[in-house]
Amino acid sequence: MGLFDVVSFKLPRKFLIDGFFLFLVVLVTVAVTSIYVSREHTFYWWDYAGYNTATVNTANLFRDSPDKAWRGVIESLSKEKNLLISLPLMPFILLFGESRLSYILSVSLIYVLPFRLLLGAISAKLIPVYPRRVFWLTVLLSLLIPMSWIPTLRGYLDTGGCVFVALAILVYLQDVKLKSWWKIPLIGFLLAAAILLRRHFAYSAIAFFGAASLQAFIEFIVLIYPGKWAFSSSKDKDAALPFPYRCLFESGIKLGFIAATSLTILMLVAGDFTRSALTVDYRNLYVAWSLPVNDILTRYADFYGLGTWLLVLIGFSAGILARILVPAAVIFVSLFGVLSLIEWLLVLRYGYLHYTIHITPIALLGLSTFFWTTWLTLKGKVRYFMLGAAGLYLVLNAAVGLIPLKIDLSRLFMANFPPLVRSDYDEVVKLVEFLRKLAPNEEPIYIVGASNNFNANILRQANRKLNPPEGWWKLNTIGRPQIDSRDTYPLPELLQAQYAVVAVPFQQVLPTDEQVLRSHEQDVVKVVYDAFTQKWEISRDFQLLPEQFKLENGVTVSVYRRMRPTDTATAVRTLEAMQRQIGDRPGTQLDWISLHQSIYTSANYSVTQESDNLYKIVTHPIKNSKKLDTSFLYLGSISDKAKVTGQLNLPNQQCPAVALLLTLWDKQGKLIDSAEMAYSHKSAIGLNLLVEGKNPIYLLLEVLSSSKQDLTNQCRLEINNLAVSR
Repeated sequence: MGLFDVVSFKLPRKFLIDGFFLFLVVLVTVAVTSIYVSREHTFYWWDYAGYNTATVNTANLFRDSPDKAWRGVIESLSKEKNLLISLPLMPFILLFGESRLSYILSVSLIYVLPFRLLLGAISAKLIPVYPRRVFWLTVLLSLLIPMSWIPTLRGYLDTGGCVFVALAILVYLQDVKLKSWWKIPLIGFLLAAAILLRRHFAYSAIAFFGAASLQAFIEFIVLIYPGKWAFSSSKDKDAALPFPYRCLFESGIKLGFIAATSLTILMLVAGDFTRSALTVDYRNLYVAWSLPVNDILTRYADFYGLGTWLLVLIGFSAGILARILVPAAVIFVSLFGVLSLIEWLLVLRYGYLHYTIHITPIALLGLSTFFWTTWLTLKGKVRYFMLGAAGLYLVLNAAVGLIPLKIDLSRLFMANFPPLVRSDYDEVVKLVEFLRKLAPNEEPIYIVGASNNFNANILRQANRKLNPPEGWWKLNTIGRPQIDSRDTYPLPELLQAQYAVVAVPFQQVLPTDEQVLRSHEQDVVKVVYDAFTQKWEISRDFQLLPEQFKLENGVTVSVYRRMRPTDTATAVRTLEAMQRQIGDRPGTQLDWISLHQSIYTSANYSVTQESDNLYKIVTHPIKNSKKLDTSFLYLGSISDKAKVTGQLNLPNQQCPAVALLLTLWDKQGKLIDSAEMAYSHKSAIGLNLLVEGKNPIYLLLEVLSSSKQDLTNQCRLEINNLAVSR
């Protein structure tokens, strides 16, 4: 046998081995996903349904009208959650259908599988022995980490962003000095792509830049530690900066170009989204999701098991002390991991499952270093005992995490995340069918409760699952406001509601839930619950129906039907009671709030804040009506004399006159004073109304149709530079 024959024999053998392991990983992925999803019997809600629904809807739109689908994708780029991350899944969904299993499999094969392979490649850069074995052992170990499965099995497709972050890290580890110029824009592109897919990968980019910057600074310290300047060549001796400083300067410039590339791509592709991300205070907006440090540490112990974290710590520590790992690679990976842990466990402290994808790579690389450091440094029975014990622990930990087991193994092992099953599935079906018959014409139904067991989204998703696509949306449930720091006072929605569905006891997110909030962040939900259970004045406008529904965990659901509209005085008193009970103003509540009681939740108005004290209000004719009647209550502080000013505009010249009525109210709902003006194209364009009285608390501005004839559908009134002088 000649040399050529030997080479031709060895190459196919390597490919066969790689092909076998790849087939094995794909087989396990398909098998685990199929078994897990097939055992679920529930109605998905909130995050567990969000991207699944959006992806399936987009796939159907591509099937029916590709042009509309592409326009929808492009328009979504300005939103916090866009549809770019769903695009790679389209062929799979179109080919295999829109079932839950099809969706989860598409995410697993298109995003999670490449992510596992990339982590194997990164591990091979970290551990400088047997690269093919290191690669495949890391990939196989990833199958034993339940948190590499669970976010996807719950419906998250955020791993798509992880793929681009992992690619950026892999490219960087191949050339830490970034001597190849083309890798600079490539890394910038990859980090920007991750952020475009899901906004929270901006924190991964921050960890990347932080780790690379600290690595450059560490190398700088190492170079100058002896106290003598070193020069790489005679050419460097003539340079303005000594060699260590020059290296540090060059590293800073290169990282700056990476950041500039990322920002440029973000601005070009999604400018509105990027500007919003840079200007919106998300820390305050999402404070309800930020858990106390003790709670988040406990959750991450439950997510992985303390035994896993012990193996990870031993792996990195022993690998560094034994000098098994590649120095440049382990410095960057360790710094990236530490910064990621600081971001997610100490600064942000978000407890949702999908945020674990920022931590899982660090856990996996730590486990891989543990196994290889043990193999390379220990011998004999000790080596096999350590590897066998660690392997057995990971297998048991994976079983505890994924298989439905009701056992308490402290926190040595991870918590159990079984397939989702509702024991009250049939009762939820009865409730949804009852509500559909009760409100066949899209009458608004206020859902008083927002827990992981009972909320408006569960009922909508149940209706979607039970009824054909053309009719599922007819169940018009109102599910917001839900969260104090993000939402508004619930009065406008309650005034619109023709029905109210109240669950007893009060349904709120619990600290032990998977989709979790910090405690006492749902007062905007609790206040409506109290309004019905404590029989506030506004509840008298509703009648309790005899039907009741018994859900799991001892929850009883009752339904109320509106008997009459709520008058202004009652609305004012209700708002004052809500403000008193809730305390601090909800996070996105503006100074103006609607009191209009249209039976349609598609509002015929918009309120925007143009500056600290100036607002813009635009009103349209009410749906299925040609009236412009809308009213707005001012929540800001006012004195005994209040003047409202602004610029009025009726863009359509054919629109008849409208009237504006300003009234002053106290907290008991008593009218104190009023002022009125008429506006048409022939009258002045300035709004200037003055009211006065003692102990006022609210101003009510009403926009009324002053003409007896109906307005045209194109009529709208704009009030610009709306201000209250107090």
